[in-house]
Amino acid sequence: MTHTPTSITPDEIEDTFERCPHCGTYAVQITDSHYCDSRFTSNLTDAERHQRIAADPYPADETVAIVDQQAGDAFAYHELDEDNEPLCTLHTDSPLEYCTRAAAQDDQYAPCQLCQRLRQKREAEQ
Repeated sequence: MTHTPTSITPDEIEDTFERCPHCGTYAVQITDSHYCDSRFTSNLTDAERHQRIAADPYPADETVAIVDQQAGDAFAYHELDEDNEPLCTLHTDSPLEYCTRAAAQDDQYAPCQLCQRLRQKREAEQ
């Protein structure tokens, strides 16, 4: 008896994996399994950044974290857990600066996509 392998459809691939917008690596969706060395850079256009900011569903007065760095082009703000730590695996030697979501957005920071997916997953499980 021979085993015929099952093909994965394009829809299944799209539903299971996503591509890191920074480095192009594919990772399983809604997990904390991918760490990108390009986390502190942004290849978003201004229009894409504005679109992500406008689509953020969370309250403007909530506290978020940004990486406090003098130079560079970090453009993401991070959702926080109950210990005021980012939900994603943020690896940085720079200190975090805490501010409201509205203040981060006013400074042109867009939401960290991984943090938002992790928050949505946590809220759905509650």
